[in-house]
Amino acid sequence: MVTGTPMFWVGGTPGSGKSTIVRRLARELDLALHPVDAYTYDHLERLGPLGPALDDVLALGPQAAADDFERTSARRLPTVMEDVRAAQVPEVPTVVEGPQLHPRAVATWAPIGAIWLVTTAERTRTARRQRLVPGDDAAGRRLDALVERDQLIGVRLRSAALAAGSPVVEVPTDVVWDDVLAAVRAAVGAATAPFARLRPGRVLASRRRHENDVVHRQIVAHERHTGLTLPAFPYACVCGRSGCTDTVPATSAEYRAGG
Repeated sequence: MVTGTPMFWVGGTPGSGKSTIVRRLARELDLALHPVDAYTYDHLERLGPLGPALDDVLALGPQAAADDFERTSARRLPTVMEDVRAAQVPEVPTVVEGPQLHPRAVATWAPIGAIWLVTTAERTRTARRQRLVPGDDAAGRRLDALVERDQLIGVRLRSAALAAGSPVVEVPTDVVWDDVLAAVRAAVGAATAPFARLRPGRVLASRRRHENDVVHRQIVAHERHTGLTLPAFPYACVCGRSGCTDTVPATSAEYRAGG
């Protein structure tokens, strides 16, 4: 099965910089952006519970937790591909990003390219700690267990990618982000070079607004689920100018008020 939609996949472990790098590159190169994590609550509504509660799975140890993550990711992937197709701009590649992507799925869904970012336990722990929201005690308690799970996922991911001949970027603890950005930019740029780009003006602005709305919907759902207020998110500028990487930080309430 293939989607018929040109996609470039960026997968890897938490803390490897995937989300930040891909947001920048998609906007710099006038490509569509599809972060899988921004659809988590949508998928829960459409697919129903995908398995036991996270804390119950983590209690079984890192191997069982990694197995469960890979299983649920595989169940979500057809829905991810449906979402990509539904939101596609004709002939324009979509950069799909998320830890749920896996090298074993490349042959089935035929992206035009893929790259995997894998990092250390220390960097993953730092990134997860920085994302903790004040008052979210449950997230703090599960941090170490998540890092152990993530490291095992990274080992498996690296092995699968190398076996498939797919490029892997190792992201060290003392990372130089410009180097990682350059590696991903080279891969994305080469694979998407033959394809069209989002047209400046109305088309580009409309796509960025759509991407912002998707993130906003996820943030609101998370806040409703946890009862916590998330910090401001760097929403994309919707000026419609080619190559614009500007952002507008806003809380969910500020984004809603701004229309």
